[in-house]
Amino acid sequence: MSWLSKFSGGTKTSAGTSAAGPARQERPAHAPKIVIDHHDYVPEEFALGSFRIRPYDGDLIAKQQFDFRMIFDLGNDPVDVVCRGLVVKLNDQTGLVARYQSPQPFYERKLIDYIRAWKGV
Repeated sequence: MSWLSKFSGGTKTSAGTSAAGPARQERPAHAPKIVIDHHDYVPEEFALGSFRIRPYDGDLIAKQQFDFRMIFDLGNDPVDVVCRGLVVKLNDQTGLVARYQSPQPFYERKLIDYIRAWKGV
């Protein structure tokens, strides 16, 4: 076995999981919660680096930067992350579409694990 295959998942067990990789997380029971100006929203679409909230009834405007909190449970471990976002688009049809900067590395790893569990990857 080559050196590269060890890092790319070449050490698969018969169960289909990596011998050195973490166990698969259970699918989270709840969608992440986005808190903007003390108002809780459940995003209609959510991905690493962006989200969509529809309907949105807050005070943000297009191209505005804003602070928000992302709250989710990862294996019965509540995670509360403070992030910085940018309004990409905001109207009645699309709702609030925003991009956000990656959080600190510790929280970014937790967010990636959450998204993997949510999508069943």
